[in-house]
Amino acid sequence: MDQPLPVPETEISLTFAKGLEVLRAFDGGQTDMTVADVARKVGHTRAATRRLVRTLESLGYVKGVEQRYRLTARALKLGLGFLQSRSIGHLVGPVLRAESLALGESISLALLDAMEAIYVFHNPADKAAEMAGHTIGSSMSLATTATGQAICAFLPSATQEQVLLAAKLSKTEHDELTRHLTEIAAQGFALKDISPQGDLRALGVPAFNLDKEVAGALSIVFPATRYDAVQIRHSLVPHLQRCATYLVSAL
Repeated sequence: MDQPLPVPETEISLTFAKGLEVLRAFDGGQTDMTVADVARKVGHTRAATRRLVRTLESLGYVKGVEQRYRLTARALKLGLGFLQSRSIGHLVGPVLRAESLALGESISLALLDAMEAIYVFHNPADKAAEMAGHTIGSSMSLATTATGQAICAFLPSATQEQVLLAAKLSKTEHDELTRHLTEIAAQGFALKDISPQGDLRALGVPAFNLDKEVAGALSIVFPATRYDAVQIRHSLVPHLQRCATYLVSAL
């Protein structure tokens, strides 16, 4: 797992770190918050949080209306450098678009980030089976999603155990998921029903970097009746695996 390198405390700006925590507080469903809401999420005092929020407001990254704050479009620029430096636009994009057209399915790429995976690209092909509610920049669990499990199954055992412990599973759930991850590692893909009715399925295939470490996963979402087990194993999976090999230099 790609862990941040330790930095001496004398070289760390705690105020800057707290400001980033405030920005991250707007992730997920709660995107319109008061200062008190933000303070509860980040665990800082209301006074300190107010200064951070107002600073971000003065810089144009959040906008306040009637004492409620939300991110502005300017916040998107914070991730632009990553997308450009990792060739997401001019390398990953064309490859996934071509493969999506050949396969006739929407394909997404998520990259490993500490204890979760983050969507970085999506090429739509089937409006009936879009990203299952996710958007670019959305994070997902390594333990409970097909994309995450396709990554988690190929992590070092100690790191994999950290992921399972963080998921706060019961002992039975922990043991079952451990066995399932072993199966995923053996077969090379993760398959999961993702709707309560069981009519949508997600397929995740790991993507590796130049050091042969798992760096992310490619995934598709499709109606459960579209493919049988043989088609999934002998058509969809090899297709996504070939696609993953084209992206090695960008991971």
